[in-house]
Amino acid sequence: MKKYIVGGFCRDKLLGLKPKDKDYVLVGAKPRDIAYLESIGYKQVGADFPVYISPEGDEYALARKERKTGSGYNGFSVETQDVTIEEDLSRRDLTINAIAWDNATKTHVDPFGGKLDLKNKVLRHVSPAFGEDPLRILRLPRLKTRYPDFTVHPSTDELVRQMVAQGDLEHLAKERIYVEFEKAFADGNCNEFLLYLKSIGALAVLLPDFNCTAKEIEIIKKISERATENYLSDFIWCVLLSNATPDKKFISGHVQLSVKSVKFSNFIKRFSDNIIKFRKKKPDEMVTMFTEMNIKNNGGEEFLYKVIEYFVLRREVDAELALLIIKVFDRWTDAPIGNIEDMIQNGTLAMSDIREYVSRVRTEELQRMFS
Repeated sequence: MKKYIVGGFCRDKLLGLKPKDKDYVLVGAKPRDIAYLESIGYKQVGADFPVYISPEGDEYALARKERKTGSGYNGFSVETQDVTIEEDLSRRDLTINAIAWDNATKTHVDPFGGKLDLKNKVLRHVSPAFGEDPLRILRLPRLKTRYPDFTVHPSTDELVRQMVAQGDLEHLAKERIYVEFEKAFADGNCNEFLLYLKSIGALAVLLPDFNCTAKEIEIIKKISERATENYLSDFIWCVLLSNATPDKKFISGHVQLSVKSVKFSNFIKRFSDNIIKFRKKKPDEMVTMFTEMNIKNNGGEEFLYKVIEYFVLRREVDAELALLIIKVFDRWTDAPIGNIEDMIQNGTLAMSDIREYVSRVRTEELQRMFS
């Protein structure tokens, strides 16, 4: 049995970057070798082909070949017997990912010119088998996003365009597409991810209601650079869904969305005008707005900060207006409403009058604030 380090680790090492993961391929592994690994704590996790996680958390996979048997991401049969390292590398997507490191000889195994493509900053597919996996339509621009100074080889660009044109994206699970979008958001520069998908016709299939205008791309770029990390995904989806109405299953176009992102997007659409034109509102209108926003049940004051940050990044709310909204909300929250339960018990307030009473007290408090 021989062990190689493969994929992203080799790629990033050669680029002088810090690799995120270290994955291994085992070539020539016999049943006794597998039994030994299991005896020292390696756990099998792969159902379709054997992948083992070491006690240190590293991934070890048996060298394998794949054969297309159906449509979609999972339409493959896998062979692991007597597979060479070159055969294992041949199934990979891009040449820069088809490099292995032989630690015994301190040499790279690079049968497809990946090192040269790294030097020339080119993203090029290994073989026509690239076109058998529609998920690669999304993974290609994700790598382009991670390495923005790389260009897609013309032959690879032509291939993904053909894949889109012949409807390959329709074979992908909607949930899986969402995962790839989320990964692109996390990598940064996701505006480049979206622009490349647009250029090959994929964005019109995946998110047909998103126009991908220059203004929208600029907003997404700013969000990627400046948004609070925990808000990043919801903010970007908010832009992508600005013209969309996801169905009851939270599906928009060909993407299965998270409930949280859809709800935030719907909230922004509903209260956008109120927030942007907040300065023009009268105290009673401010009270109505905050009551309808239901800030407390949506996450409290932190949620309000999140909403305001989104509009600030869009340059639709300036710093002065943001501070005003927060100050008014604090006065709205701290209005001297009193103990509602005691008032009901002693007969000074009827159940049917609670809403009107609370609204009146809050309105009077805001009137004092602006008087």
